[in-house]
Parts: sequence; structure tokens; C-alpha cells
Amino acid sequence: MLDFNLIDSEFKKYVSNFNFDDEKISLKYYHTLEVANICYEVAESLGLSNEDKDLVKLIGYLHDIGRFEQVATTNSFKDKELDHANNGVRILFDEGLIRRFIQEDKYDEIIKKAVRNHNKYKILDPVNDREELFANIIRDSDKIDIFRVRTKYYHNEMKLVPTPKIVEEVKQGHSINLNDIKNKSDSILCVMAFIFDFNYKESLRVLKKKGYYNDFLNSIEVSDENMDIFNEIKEQLLKKLEV
Repeated sequence: MLDFNLIDSEFKKYVSNFNFDDEKISLKYYHTLEVANICYEVAESLGLSNEDKDLVKLIGYLHDIGRFEQVATTNSFKDKELDHANNGVRILFDEGLIRRFIQEDKYDEIIKKAVRNHNKYKILDPVNDREELFANIIRDSDKIDIFRVRTKYYHNEMKLVPTPKIVEEVKQGHSINLNDIKNKSDSILCVMAFIFDFNYKESLRVLKKKGYYNDFLNSIEVSDENMDIFNEIKEQLLKKLEV
């Protein structure tokens, strides 16, 4: 069993190196705590062992460890400037921060691949079934809380006309590659389409129970010219929560 008093303490110590008055830093601090708890809840829903539930909760604590340096360096969350997942792997394993959270190294490959792949369009590393399980859980859990974060901290508006390619991809039930986004309306549709990228029905049930997806949809300001397409897509996406 992992020592989460130690893990929580070490995480707070690490974040204390950064300016907590910066809303982006505090946002990611609380996001991390939420994701760690969601990871455990999803793992529990999947019927995983106590050992695996603890391990995935640890991954939740570590998944965005590279965000804080990213914000301090670039003053943004833009991974094109500094990929926060790759940066997290560097901090944890190249600089050795991982040993402050867990002494034994038998989980290192699982943690490394889960952290590195949590923000990618698709899992890039070769993974075995066990590594894929943990990578998928953190990818699902991160998205669940992103809907809460987008509702609470962002001004969500769909006022520009979205690009036809993005609209068609969403209508076809596809998640969106960030490289294809051309405007803010595309970005909104991209987040809406996260719901196509969940790996487990149990994750969708957790999302539905928390109500974050409906809250996010209700927070979006839609222009009159986009209202029909928004409502059509919204109706399609909400069917994914009928689990």
C-alpha cells in the first residue's frame, strides 16, 4: 500500500516552488487532486485490486507534474511550446523526483508511460496490456475533470463559425486532433468531442454521476448562426452518457 500522506506532502512541497498566486498554478494544483481521486474511483468501478487502485491514484498525482514548470517557463498551457507530459517524465525520471513519492522502482515503466501518454491524441508508446490499462485510466480521469475545469475557469463561447472538417469529424463520432483546430469554436467542439475518447463505460458513468459534462455544455455561449449545429451535435453527444 502506498503512503498517501507522504505523497500528498511531497506534491505540496513540489508545488510550493511555484507562484500559487498565479491562477494557472492553483488551477493545476486542484485539478491534480481531483484527478487523483477520480482515478481511484474509476479503478474501483473497474474492480481493480487495492494495489492497482493505489498505483493509479499515484499516477493521478503525477500526471501533470510537468505543468507547473511549463507555466513558470511559458506562462501558458500550450504544449507546442513545452509538452507538459514529456516534461513531467523528464522531471520524474531524469531528475529523479519520482523517488520522493515512491521508493521502489517496479512500477516505473507503468508510471512513465501513463504520464507521457496522458495528453496525446493516441497512446504513442508500445505498451503491454497492464501498461495500457493505467494509461487509459489516467486519460479518462483527466478528461472527466477537464470538463469541470473548463466550466469553472474558462469563458466558453462558440461564436465563430467552426471549420467544416471539425464539424464533420464530430458528427462522425471522432475525437479531434488539436492540430486541426483553427478557431475558438473548433476548440469548443474539440472539448465536447472528448466524450468519444473514453475507454471505459465505467468512466462515462463516473462522468455522468458528477454532472460535469452537462455543466460544461450549459456553460457554452452559442451564437445564433451556430445554434442549430450546436444543438444537433449536443444531442448526439449526450447519447454517449446513456450508459
